[in-house]
Amino acid sequence: MTRIAIAGFGFMGRMHYGNWKRIRGARVVAICDANLAQLSNVTGGNIAGVDATTDFTGIAVYDDFARMLAAGGFDAVDITLPTPLHADLTVAALKAGYHVLCEKPMALTARTCDRMLEAAEQTGRTLLVAHCLRFWPEYVALHRIVSSGRYGAVVAADFFRGADAPDPRGPHAWFLDAGKSGGCLLDMHIHDADLIAWLFGKPSDVSAWTHVRADGVLDHAQLRYAYPDKVVSATVSWAAAPTLGFEATFRVTLERATVVYDAKRAVPFCVYPRKGKPFTPRLSKISAYEAELRAFLARLAGRTDASGLTARAARDAVACVEAAARRAVRMSGKAEGKRT
Repeated sequence: MTRIAIAGFGFMGRMHYGNWKRIRGARVVAICDANLAQLSNVTGGNIAGVDATTDFTGIAVYDDFARMLAAGGFDAVDITLPTPLHADLTVAALKAGYHVLCEKPMALTARTCDRMLEAAEQTGRTLLVAHCLRFWPEYVALHRIVSSGRYGAVVAADFFRGADAPDPRGPHAWFLDAGKSGGCLLDMHIHDADLIAWLFGKPSDVSAWTHVRADGVLDHAQLRYAYPDKVVSATVSWAAAPTLGFEATFRVTLERATVVYDAKRAVPFCVYPRKGKPFTPRLSKISAYEAELRAFLARLAGRTDASGLTARAARDAVACVEAAARRAVRMSGKAEGKRT
């Protein structure tokens, strides 16, 4: 039995907790949140699946991370706290002898990620970063199609991830501070940055065109990933109207097929071959969150999985986004009006 401590019990902490409960061989035995009110308040997110209530019977509850580490009684720490806390708490947990699963993005800078990697190497503990797209059924199927070569080489690929910006008066207002979250370019696009590298390997270059509001918030970016034999682009946005909702889509064109994913289409995920009828491949019924937690447990047992995910890969995704930000061509916008 692998005993788990969760650090941070907001939306993602609750999401992880619900999925840990589904896994035999693992049990949450400790939860830590500096704001104990989080334990009774459900924080909303852009994905359904979080339990409205939590039974804390048999779970030790802490409001101090160092005290939880000192008390022990668990094997691994699942860190689901805001990005600025990832590095220090990961290093502390590793040095205290615990394995760590850390939410994405790994940290705000590649240099900070390196400190986390060094701690894992020095302590011999396992560090994994929760890049859920490597376990998301449609993206897993896309990777399988691309890597199989069944439909030839990739000609072009385009990815989109977006929603309206966080409410400056709401619980997610801290995301608007790029110094804390990295803004939408890091916090949201990090998903597709990691996925693109998983699908196609490391790009030779990455560039971006960005829109920045008058209040300084970067709310839209189009990125180009340079490969010698294919056109790869991605868009990330906080500029959408609130009524549109969250969207994550892709369109990948191969020599003999086009693969499309858009949850708002009548057929959300479909392969359109040049010959034959369109079809939807069989998809895993296990949620991406449960699958990534299972992958973490497999790593602790010395096993690998098809995701190929490593902490080094998570670090490289951060470096990629940093490179895009440095090269960004900036467009300025008018001040955003008051929300009603």
